Amino acid sequence: MQNSSHNETVRVLKILVSVALLTGLLSGCKSYHLGSPSEVPFESIYLKPVSNQSYAPQAQPIISAMLRENFIRDARVKVVAKEETADAVLLVTLANYGRNSTARRAQDTAIADVFDVQLAAKVSLLDQKNENYLFENRPITVTTNAYTSNPYASDLAVAYQLSERQALEILSRDMAREITNMVLNPW
Repeated sequence: MQNSSHNETVRVLKILVSVALLTGLLSGCKSYHLGSPSEVPFESIYLKPVSNQSYAPQAQPIISAMLRENFIRDARVKVVAKEETADAVLLVTLANYGRNSTARRAQDTAIADVFDVQLAAKVSLLDQKNENYLFENRPITVTTNAYTSNPYASDLAVAYQLSERQALEILSRDMAREITNMVLNPW
């Protein structure tokens, strides 16, 4: 007698737990929407070519291309080819590029093995409809490391140039991502 009442209680509990789980799963996704929740106050953007007032070698074409790719991939705004047809214009100026040694060789402390490489920019977004800036000269700084130790390189200068080139690719990607987020997310 007690065994059948216990089985009945377990069965009722299983049903209640199943109903609670099913209700939770079905109601948990009711407010989910694909895409970004933030709305941008313009529909089209013109990306001016990045200007370079820093000593970053060839950074402006890399960042310009990555910015274009990021905006096209996001698709919240249309990237236009003519400044006159755009609702907003993005202006990016690379302001500073620098490196600091963070680790030195054990055999010769005058030679650096690792550098912190840093790229700084000023970003402005012009609303062409209202002829005012949505934001102006906002600073962005990105940092990465350049490792010059290469056991396969016989020339330290070549190893340094290769590591700096790789670091510049990372800096450019990070800079483009930061700028895209700054423009497309509420400020």
